[in-house]
Amino acid sequence: MERLILFAKYPRPGRVKTRLVPPLTPAQACALYRAFLQDQLAFVGSLATSRRQVELCLDEPGELPGALRDLATRMRRSLQQGADLGERMRRAVERALAEGAQAVVIVGADAPTLPRNRVLAAFRRLREGADAVVVPAADGGYVLVGVRGACGVLFEGIGWGGEGVLAATRLRARQAGLDLHELGPWYDVDVPEDFRRLRRSLRLHPQRAPATSRAFANLALPREGVL
Repeated sequence: MERLILFAKYPRPGRVKTRLVPPLTPAQACALYRAFLQDQLAFVGSLATSRRQVELCLDEPGELPGALRDLATRMRRSLQQGADLGERMRRAVERALAEGAQAVVIVGADAPTLPRNRVLAAFRRLREGADAVVVPAADGGYVLVGVRGACGVLFEGIGWGGEGVLAATRLRARQAGLDLHELGPWYDVDVPEDFRRLRRSLRLHPQRAPATSRAFANLALPREGVL
């Protein structure tokens, strides 16, 4: 059995996509994040199989609104536990392994155009024997991490949110003698440069993230030279 976990924040103004505020307002940033989350819920749900469970792991309890609630009812639900992102991911992985998962992959809501083939390749690499797998991000972190056993060392002593996350993860893997496989890079959306890249991408391929495409169309966004 495999487990695909979507790590996400509860969509609340002032708590999500704060590095896009300004020029976005907190309400606009939250509406955009809700669209990200809706697209990612649909995406991970489409990857469920008879041997792959999908799970939404939120940072706080609460009833999700509208379409998010409908999508989330089709998958397992859990709450993040721990003092920082690393501890929360480690605990989520350990719980999934204890529940019988042989491979666990975590993705976030901040990469609504993450290609399907990256996720499938991550599970394939783990089945083939890699201890861990990541999809590097342009900002020095990663947008996906997967493991096939107890690899808690990969989540400890790392400065989360900084540019050195991936480098520190590589070092932890090397020190522990773990086979860490890196797939092709992708990007998440944290700062205006990421926002512009996503906006351009969805003009060409709106079907990958339809809720996010609609959010761009419906929000009174600043002119492109500003954001």
